[in-house]
Amino acid sequence: MFCKGMVYVDDKTSCCFVGFQVTNTPWGERVSFVFCPGSDVVAKPLHVSPFMDMLGNWCMFADAPGEELSLVISVQHPTLGNYFTATLRAKRVHSSFDSTFLATYFWLMPHKALKLWWKNVKFLDHPKYLSSSYRDDAVLRDRELRSQKAGQSKILPNCTGNMDFKDRWCVWSEAPWPWS
Repeated sequence: MFCKGMVYVDDKTSCCFVGFQVTNTPWGERVSFVFCPGSDVVAKPLHVSPFMDMLGNWCMFADAPGEELSLVISVQHPTLGNYFTATLRAKRVHSSFDSTFLATYFWLMPHKALKLWWKNVKFLDHPKYLSSSYRDDAVLRDRELRSQKAGQSKILPNCTGNMDFKDRWCVWSEAPWPWS
């Protein structure tokens, strides 16, 4: 995550736009896009879990990165409502940090999917197996979302940037193993 267009308001640093990159597991895809950190809604651009469809929107909030970083993503679904929230709170560590723990933690993540499967949560195929235009469909959903929300200040109340949210910058790429 990186910040673009730092502004200073009342001796505090604010961020106009945040560049964000998401990689899915185990499909090895990566999507990069820009959002307004104060509060933004993004049509879900990437299949990140075999237990969630692509119909949701990501409601995103982030602080300007510094010594600490905070990011909250909630999924707003048209029929299921707000059914998932992910929160990241991180502190900067020095490069001498031993990454062995992080590598071990990465390999333990699939057990969470196994628990969901065990509870009979429906498994959903990656959308690329259903339609080769799934990426274009995500861009269209986001464009429609932008058009619907245009003029509704409660959707982007803290967004201070001048970005044309009607056409969000969004790029997909392959993420080579181990997704570095």
